Amino acid sequence: MGYKYNKEEILDVGYDVFRRNGYHNVGINQILKESGIPKGSFYNFFDSKEDFAQQVIKRYGENNQCWMQKYFDDCELSPIECLKSFYAMMIHYNEEDNYAGGCLVNNMCVEVGRNNDMLAKESNQQFVGWLQILASVVKKGQDQGQITTQYNSLWLAEYLHAGFYGVLSRTKVTRNREYMDAWHTMTFNFITQ
Repeated sequence: MGYKYNKEEILDVGYDVFRRNGYHNVGINQILKESGIPKGSFYNFFDSKEDFAQQVIKRYGENNQCWMQKYFDDCELSPIECLKSFYAMMIHYNEEDNYAGGCLVNNMCVEVGRNNDMLAKESNQQFVGWLQILASVVKKGQDQGQITTQYNSLWLAEYLHAGFYGVLSRTKVTRNREYMDAWHTMTFNFITQ
């Protein structure tokens, strides 16, 4: 009896391949080689490279959403301090990765967001899911008088996470955390009540 391929394992390989190389620099043959599956098995799971990438983004986004929700549910600090520690942790993870990979959703937004509606829609949907989690923490901070109420919680969540995405892109060029640290300090100075 032949080996039964696990779709989730193939998607996890796709995450790593796309994060390291981008969408346009990856062909089906590289995906097949790195996942160790034959072409026929790949097409049993996915209609195309685009379909595969869409499912990779979805899996990545949903996994991150669960991870973020757990992080904030478990955080025993005040809302503003939970947000600060979350982004400090993200800065640390990127430093450990030598600023090489970044966030798959961010990478896809930058690379194909303007030209591929399907991947843009999926990337945006995952980003919005993350924003909902961040907005709930921001709202708690606003209710406790820690975070400015000049803007609604969703706009502040967008400001936080879109700003962090910009810094992620910047560090791929500079390969140091200087701009991340500046973003962190300035952002939390701006939003603190």
